[in-house]
Amino acid sequence: MVMALQHPRGGVAGTVIAGRYRLVDLIGGTTHTEVWAGHDAVLERPVTVKFVHAGDVATGAARLTLAGVAAVFDVTDHDGLAVVVTERVDAVPLDQLLDRQPHLSSDDVVTLVTAVAGVLEAAHGAGVPHGAIRPSNVLVREDGTVLLTDFRGAGDGGPGPFDPRADLEALAILLAELLAHCPRSDVPTYLRQFVDRALTAPESQRPVGMLDFRMALRPDDAVPGADEGRPLMRRRLSGAVLSLLLVAALVVAVVVTTALLGAGWTLVGWD
Repeated sequence: MVMALQHPRGGVAGTVIAGRYRLVDLIGGTTHTEVWAGHDAVLERPVTVKFVHAGDVATGAARLTLAGVAAVFDVTDHDGLAVVVTERVDAVPLDQLLDRQPHLSSDDVVTLVTAVAGVLEAAHGAGVPHGAIRPSNVLVREDGTVLLTDFRGAGDGGPGPFDPRADLEALAILLAELLAHCPRSDVPTYLRQFVDRALTAPESQRPVGMLDFRMALRPDDAVPGADEGRPLMRRRLSGAVLSLLLVAALVVAVVVTTALLGAGWTLVGWD
């Protein structure tokens, strides 16, 4: 469902923006934006043209060259409105996808949110937070791969640590929203507990980064190193048993080989 405000100053099919971007079809939007499929007449390529009626102009992705981020090509204006031109991707915004398919499985949710967290982790590594994680800014391709758009965060000017808490909280809210589309009996207890921890626990108990968030989306028995909680003595015992088995196998191999060689020497008269 298109939710764009058809302002008199908004887009009209056939309009050319900045002398090169021709509007083709209105494909979506929010209460503050209109999103159009467009065509760049200079570089002869499809683009997405977003009119910003209110709020910040999202240009954070201009500093990113990541596979999971819709690239920003240009920022201009038209009739007093800010216009952001981005890569045209064959994908559906998550909010529209939920309108079409309101019922999800918890596995689908974990797969989707894990993918979003992975893109955010890479963006954070480049020093750029998102600042506006919501379903309308998550694009899903037909094959299930995810791209993020509308990066609001400008970062600190370069790679390095910064406070990721806003994106972590927004991602936890997205997770909670998506789990609400699942039958309650289908949502594992560990996921419900994680949502509660990520949103309501003291700061020291919440995820500290996107890697921490991604790992928490997996059940305990699927997390590498999950046996680290086993008693040290039990782990050492397992190692000792394995060593004994290897030694025993080696001894058996030596005995069998010696016997075979002995038999061979007897046959050829080398006894």
